[in-house]
Amino acid sequence: MAKASEPGISIKDGLQRLLHLSGRNQIWLYAALAAAFGEVIITIGWNIGLMRLINAVSDHQMDVFLRNLMLTLAVFALGPFVNYVRTYSLGRFSENTVATLRERFATQATVLPMQTLETRHTGDLLTVVNSDLVKLKTLTGSSLLDVFYQSLMGVGALITLFALCWPLALVITIMLPVMIMAVGKLNAPIGKRSEEMQATVGNTMSMAQDGLAGLMVTKAFNLVDVMDERFRVANHATMQKGLLLARLRATIDAGGTMFGLLPFLITFGLGGYLALNGLLTFGSLMSFINMLNFVANPLSQLPPAIARVSEGVGAIQRLYAILDVTPERSSGESYLPADETVAVRYEGVDFGYDVGSSGHLALRHIDATITRGQMVAIVGSSGGGKSTLLKVLLGFYPINAGSILLFGRDLNMWSLVAARRQMAFVAQDTYLFPVNIGENIACGKPGATQAEIERAARMANIHDDIMAMVDGYKTLVGERGARLSGGQRQRISLARAILKDAPVLLLDEPTSALDTASESLVQDALEKFMTGRTTIVVAHRLSTIRRADRVLVIEEGQIVEAGTHDELLNHEGRYRELYMRQFQDAVQTPVVEAQQ
Repeated sequence: MAKASEPGISIKDGLQRLLHLSGRNQIWLYAALAAAFGEVIITIGWNIGLMRLINAVSDHQMDVFLRNLMLTLAVFALGPFVNYVRTYSLGRFSENTVATLRERFATQATVLPMQTLETRHTGDLLTVVNSDLVKLKTLTGSSLLDVFYQSLMGVGALITLFALCWPLALVITIMLPVMIMAVGKLNAPIGKRSEEMQATVGNTMSMAQDGLAGLMVTKAFNLVDVMDERFRVANHATMQKGLLLARLRATIDAGGTMFGLLPFLITFGLGGYLALNGLLTFGSLMSFINMLNFVANPLSQLPPAIARVSEGVGAIQRLYAILDVTPERSSGESYLPADETVAVRYEGVDFGYDVGSSGHLALRHIDATITRGQMVAIVGSSGGGKSTLLKVLLGFYPINAGSILLFGRDLNMWSLVAARRQMAFVAQDTYLFPVNIGENIACGKPGATQAEIERAARMANIHDDIMAMVDGYKTLVGERGARLSGGQRQRISLARAILKDAPVLLLDEPTSALDTASESLVQDALEKFMTGRTTIVVAHRLSTIRRADRVLVIEEGQIVEAGTHDELLNHEGRYRELYMRQFQDAVQTPVVEAQQ
């Protein structure tokens, strides 16, 4: 679900943030503004020249006519050049700024805390990329300069009108405050409604993404009608917001048109009267009418331009709502694995995903020591905190209390990049990128040679499967590895971890969702790779648990038992209870309990 809209920021604050982020690219905006100012001067100049030309014709003054004709043509000839400078400079500013924003957003998305990613729907994040950045490109590419140009042109034209005929200009000016107030009243709701519209668009995209991502579940459980109805409701809400926004824009456009025509009606009436009575020359009247366009046009074009600026500021707010999130910690040192006996140690670790609202701790007072080369199995009931132990070790979440030591140093002293370099992680629900198999394996070691990739694939028992495919290692896996079986995806994920060759291996029930044949292949590969390596495995397979040097039993976020398989089995405790419930027939039911 899209988050509710936060209170809007002012246009001034939004534009200041945008300019600050654009950095040195601001020079192109200033160049465009200078060119726009030049266009205003040129427009006023050739209109004054037009007045003198018409007056010279009326007075039959050939020399004055020729002199002013040459000056007017010279000024007019500057127009295309200045327009080119304005358009090119603005294009450079827009493209560079939006590219910077796009890059900042992409960079920020990769360092967002896991808690932010888990509480904000990816569909809502995609809306920022697909819709809000488009609005920002419109803002930087036209709307912002349009507001400046139309405002400057209106003021310059109004001054010129006073120079041509101050009584007529005074009447027009008296009307302006009333017209501007009315236009402002019409424009006021557009920014808020635009932000509401974007929120509903994000919600609709989230619904659509949910439907596509979970299509197999939707079909299997006959939820098509339910998902269609959810999308229909969200889409209807989006449509209603869009219709409201369309009505507001139509009202603004209609009001702007009405206010734009009114000054001309007054000029034709009063101006004609003054000209007929010799109080205004014909050339001055024609120039006045022509320049009046440049007063009236801003009144009709400024409201929609300001509305687009308001929409752009709403997009800026949504973008900065992501950019302002405190990123994942980047401080710390890049240590090498020290010659420590202890690889990993949890000391009084407390952790809660959302302690502020519920007070519930997923981990409570965790104390555990894992020596180098030791294999530790973690078992327990679903939701007990098994996977969370691995997540906090990987630094996905900062702990609330206690400390985690990696090779003798507090995890907070490590840079997360360096710490994760010491760990290879194989998850239950593995993710493959929509590229070829070789590239997916090479994620474990960017720049790896083909020989290294194939060696890792052989160790993961997947090389033969890959070579049996038409394109071999260049076979595209499809979105999330859809073209491969579950066992193949898991073995490719394992090959990725093998290629990384990290001293600590973290396994989060990597075979729990596999059939017997696939599980056997993955388990065989794991046993070869785990030999002599520090391994922490959330386990479900009895053979894995028996092979472990130590077993930790996690219940409700606490370690309730610890020991070898035989020690715990001989003890009347929680492990024996789990074993008696599910391991009495190890062949038929090789499962302790699924991961949380």
